[in-house]
Amino acid sequence: WTTTVECLETLARAVQARRGAGEPRAKRPRLASDASVKFHETADVDDRVDNLRIREIRAMAYPQLVIEEFPASQQAMHTVVAARTAAAKVVRGQDDRMVVVVGPCSIHDTAAALEYAKRLKPEVEAHKGELVIIMRVYFEKPRTTVGWKGLINDPDLDGSYKVNKGLRAARQLLQQINDSGVPCGCEFLDTLTPQYIADLVSWAAIGARTTECQLHRELSSGLSMPVGFKNATNGDCDVAVDAVTASKYPHAFFSTTKQGTVAIVHSEGNPDCHVVLRGGKDGPNYAEDRVKPILEQIRKKDVSTGLIIDCSHGNSNKDYKNQPKVLAEVCRQVSEGQKGIAGVMLESHLMEGAQKLKEAPGAKEALRYGVSVTDACIGWTTTVECLETLARAVQARRGAGEPRAKRPRLASDASVKFHETADVDDRVDNLRIREIRAMAYPQLVIEEFPASQQAMHTVVAARTAAAKVVRGQDDRMVVVVGPCSIHDTAAALEYAKRLKPEVEAHKGELVIIMRVYFEKPRTTVGWKGLINDPDLDGSYKVNKGLRAARQLLQQINDSGVPCGCEFLDTLTPQYIADLVSWAAIGARTTECQLHRELSSGLSMPVGFKNATNGDCDVAVDAVTASKYPHAFFSTTKQGTVAIVHSEGNPDCHVVLRGGKDGPNYAEDRVKPILEQIRKKDVSTGLIIDCSHGNSNKDYKNQPKVLAEVCRQVSEGQKGIAGVMLESHLMEGAQKLKEAPGAKEALRYGVSVTDACIGWTTTVEC
Repeated sequence: WTTTVECLETLARAVQARRGAGEPRAKRPRLASDASVKFHETADVDDRVDNLRIREIRAMAYPQLVIEEFPASQQAMHTVVAARTAAAKVVRGQDDRMVVVVGPCSIHDTAAALEYAKRLKPEVEAHKGELVIIMRVYFEKPRTTVGWKGLINDPDLDGSYKVNKGLRAARQLLQQINDSGVPCGCEFLDTLTPQYIADLVSWAAIGARTTECQLHRELSSGLSMPVGFKNATNGDCDVAVDAVTASKYPHAFFSTTKQGTVAIVHSEGNPDCHVVLRGGKDGPNYAEDRVKPILEQIRKKDVSTGLIIDCSHGNSNKDYKNQPKVLAEVCRQVSEGQKGIAGVMLESHLMEGAQKLKEAPGAKEALRYGVSVTDACIGWTTTVECLETLARAVQARRGAGEPRAKRPRLASDASVKFHETADVDDRVDNLRIREIRAMAYPQLVIEEFPASQQAMHTVVAARTAAAKVVRGQDDRMVVVVGPCSIHDTAAALEYAKRLKPEVEAHKGELVIIMRVYFEKPRTTVGWKGLINDPDLDGSYKVNKGLRAARQLLQQINDSGVPCGCEFLDTLTPQYIADLVSWAAIGARTTECQLHRELSSGLSMPVGFKNATNGDCDVAVDAVTASKYPHAFFSTTKQGTVAIVHSEGNPDCHVVLRGGKDGPNYAEDRVKPILEQIRKKDVSTGLIIDCSHGNSNKDYKNQPKVLAEVCRQVSEGQKGIAGVMLESHLMEGAQKLKEAPGAKEALRYGVSVTDACIGWTTTVEC
C-alpha cells in the first residue's frame, strides 16, 4: 500500500508539470452519450449506466425450437459418429489415414454449398481408405476490423442481421449435407452457437484470433468432436499448444440450455484437441524445418495428438494459387514417413478465386455462383487433384515399412455421461459435458444487490471523466489501480477504504478507478477468479461467485470509489456492468471478434491490451472495430438467450502492457504507436500498464516504469491518457492451492495471482 500511495503522488505531480508546460487546462464538455437513453430493458437498473450503447436486444429462438424444426436423421447421426470417431483416431495416431477439411472459406449461398457437397461425396467414398474427408462448412467469419461476419450473423448479406434466420439456415444446411453422407466441420466463435448445431458437426476449429482466448479453450473442453486450435496470426505456436493442453482438463463456463436459459456448463475435458499450423506474420510454417520443432514442442507438453496443416492463410501467403504448392510439400513429408502430420485444410469452392461483397440490399443476387465472398479458394478441378495427391502420399507412407495402424474403439464412444434433451441423439451430444447447472438470472442477482443512488453517482461521474480523459477533452489521467485479482472481499473492501482519500486528494489531476478483477485468464489451467470459483477450491460455485462479485461492486461504489473490471464473455456484463466504470479486454482476447463485438455495446470506456507477444496492431484494430455497430449473442436480464444489437463504442482505447518482444512504455515505443493510432482515425489516447511485460513480470519494477511514464507526461506528452498499477495492501504474491481449506490458510492482503506493489508504494506512485 505504501508504494501505491507513492506512485499516485508521483503521477499527480507529473500531470501538474504537464499543465505547467504552457498548455491551458482542457475544458470538460458534457458527453453526448450521457444525455439520452436509446434502449430500456428493465426497471431494476438505472438507465444512466445500463445499455447506453445498445440499440436493441431481440428475442433469440431457443436451441430446442431450431433442433425440432430441423431434426437430425439416423443417416446424419451415422455420418457424424463415424466421422468423429475416425478423425479422433487419426489425430491420436490410432489410424494411419489423414483428415482433410476441405470446402469454401465461408458459406454464403446454401445452394452452392449443397452442390459442393454433392460433388464431394464421390471423393469421400473414393479415398475413404486413405483420407477422412470433412467438408468445411463455416458459418462465422472473424474480421480484422469490420465486414460481413457469416451466414448465421447476416444470412441476407445486407447488414440486416437476421440471426434467427441464419441459425435456421445453418442447421438446415448441416442437416442436408450430413444426410448425404458428407461430414461437416465448423469454426465456433462463442459458447451459445454450439447448442444449435454442434450435434451435426464432426470436427471443429478455433481460429487464429481466438486460440489464446480462455473462453474458447473452456468451450473446446466440452465439445463432443475433435477440435483444432490454429496458431496465432503472428505465427506464435505456443498459444495453440497451450490451448490444446488447457482443453484436456475440466472447466466451468457460461452458455445456455437447449431450452434457452442461461446455464453453467461443467465440462469433462477434450483429449482430441490438436494444433493447426496456418502460418502467420513471421512466414509459413508448413515446411519440414518448421514442422519438426513444433512436433517436438507438442510432445514435450505431453500432448498426444498430431497436427493439421492449413494450406491457406499465412502458409499460402494469402494467395489461393499457392495451396497446391503447400500441399505438395506436406505430401513429400508424409510420403517419407512423417506420422506427426495428421491432416490438412484446403479452402476450395466450385469456382476458383473470390469476389467482393457489398453489404447492401440486392447485393446477394448480384454475386457470381460458386465463388467465395471471403478468402479466395481453389476451384473444383484443382481440389480433386489435391485429394488424389494426398491419398497417394498416405499410400506411400504405408509403403515405408510401417504396418497399417489398428483402429480400436474409443472409450468416449461407449458411454453417455450427461443427458439434456430427447430431441438430440446422445451419441453426438454432450459427450464431454459432466453437468449443465441452472444459473441465476441477471435480474435476480440485480434485485438482491441493487445499485444505490450513491453508486450510480459514482459510476456516472467516473465513466464521464474517464471518457473525456481518453478522448483528450480532460487533461487529467486515468489510473486503474488495485489487486491483480480479487480473492478476498474483506481485503478488497479495506483496499477501497484506503483508496477513497487518495481519490479525493488527487481528483484535480487523476481519475482513480479501483481495479476489481473477478476473472483471471490462465496460460493453461489454474484458479480462474472469484466468479468462477469463489471458494478457491475447485468447487465452481458460480452462482455464489456472481452474487459475491455484484455485492462487492455495490459496496465499493457506495463508498465513492469507482471500479474497473475485465470481461471474458458476453453474459457476465448483464450481471455487473452497470456498476463498472472502466473495462478491460485482456491481451489473450484482444484479437477475439466476440470481445470486440461485446465492447461495441458496453456503456463504459474499454481498454484493449496489446497481444502477449507485444503486437499492438491487434489492439488498434480492436479499437477500430469496436467503434462500429455489431450483433452478438448474450442473454436478457430475464435469463433467456438474446441477440444484442450494439451502437458502437467511441471510448475504446489501446493499453500498452509489453510482451514477448519486450516492454513498450518508453518514449521510442510510445510515439510510433500513437502515430499508428492517429493514422487509423482513432481519436482516443492510450493507457500504459506498468505491470506484466512492461515490468518484465517483476512487481518491483512498476515504480520504475511509472517514473518513465511520468517523465514523458511532465514533458507534455498528451497521448498518454493513463496508467495501470497492480497493487495490494501488502506487496508480493502467494501461491494458491485449489483444495478444501486453502482459502483460510492464505495471508491477508496478499495477491494469489500476479505479485503487486504494496500500499505505501502505491500512494507514492
